[in-house]
Amino acid sequence: MMDNWLKTSLLLCIFGFLKEIRPSEPYVTHFLVGHWKNFTTNEVYEQIYPVGTYSTLALLVLVFLVTDYVRHKPVIIADAAFGIAIYSILIWGQGIPLMQFMEVLYGGFMAGEVAYYTYIYASVDRDKYQMVSGHTRAAYLVGRCTSGVMAQVLVSTNAMDYLELNYITLGAMIAATAWAFLLPPTKSSIYFHRDKSIVPSQVGEERGEASIAEEPPQGRAARAFHFLWGDLKAAYTNMSVVKWSLWWALATCGYYQVLSYTQVIWEEIIQESGQQLYNGAVEALYTIIGALSALALGTLPLRWAVLGPPALASCALAQAATIYAIATTNDLWLAYACYIICLAAYQAMVTIASSEIAKQLKEESFGLIFGMNMFIALALQSILTLVVINWLKVPPRGQFVIYGSYFAVLGAGFVLVTLYSMIKGDWRGVTFKSLWLPKTQERAAASQ
Repeated sequence: MMDNWLKTSLLLCIFGFLKEIRPSEPYVTHFLVGHWKNFTTNEVYEQIYPVGTYSTLALLVLVFLVTDYVRHKPVIIADAAFGIAIYSILIWGQGIPLMQFMEVLYGGFMAGEVAYYTYIYASVDRDKYQMVSGHTRAAYLVGRCTSGVMAQVLVSTNAMDYLELNYITLGAMIAATAWAFLLPPTKSSIYFHRDKSIVPSQVGEERGEASIAEEPPQGRAARAFHFLWGDLKAAYTNMSVVKWSLWWALATCGYYQVLSYTQVIWEEIIQESGQQLYNGAVEALYTIIGALSALALGTLPLRWAVLGPPALASCALAQAATIYAIATTNDLWLAYACYIICLAAYQAMVTIASSEIAKQLKEESFGLIFGMNMFIALALQSILTLVVINWLKVPPRGQFVIYGSYFAVLGAGFVLVTLYSMIKGDWRGVTFKSLWLPKTQERAAASQ
């Protein structure tokens, strides 16, 4: 008979897979500027898309707290229901105001992912965290890859047009919403409803009993924020967490800008050249390459405390070069190749960054710290969007020159971090052989 933890993980993974079946997403810009909606490119990237960025930022903290308070399942159901509303508006809605409202819902949809990624930590024992984290990540990647392949096959064979792809996406959102009702409710949560078996502590400070029977809401909220502050303080006074989190937030900000606005560049290229779009295949390919790269790097027993800064610098500089190429090329295939390299490099290194951060955290604070890192990334993305798109109104190719420069500065910053580490002596006595550790020494090296 299947163990309860495995059953819960399977139910959640099926939900995650269904939620990522969005074959219309690789072609959403083409759909909006095509005869179906007749928006101009400027209207899409200046008036519609930025609303989603601002909404995600505005809702992320609220959704995190609500998720913890209502214990996950209601937010997961609401998140999928938002998907139904989003794609219903995309199919039948007209006009910029309605599309902007759709982007507000999309912000809630993206913020709601925090419920998906933290549900499992409130549902299984701690010794299963690493395994179920892998399950949920795999479900996400398989869903995106399947979605991309499906989109490309249906478009290339003329079986469906870009409007009809939205019907498949809508159907998947309906199925995900229905499936979410099958998820077992969580009896505890990380902060507002701690289980008695979870007794958090800080260095030098006993934080006391984790669960107080029939505690009034005001007291529960005060205790929850006490735990929140303690976990934030413990994490961000650790310089290793700060270093990796800084790259994580900055790189994620740039990643989302590239992910959100590259389709506008592709649209310009096909209007000039008349080439056929292969967006679905590109999305599937970058997902596969990113997943395999992350898996390969994740299994190598390397001393990331030493290799981390030069690896992060190299990744950022490579991304800068690919983004500059996207900004200047009129060859769709080159733009596709650079996009794949840029995003796959991010997926690989962000996996390492996440792992290195997680090694320094208490397990119950994973969701909080990664949520805070995401909040910082979204705050930076909102500032970048506001300045570059809404205030300066930089055209798409000019935007990508700025984003390339952004990654170049990020790479240069970590080159300086690497040089500082060398001067300080972190590289003293380091040889090629010493950078490769036996697996049995990985945990010891990570804690140094």
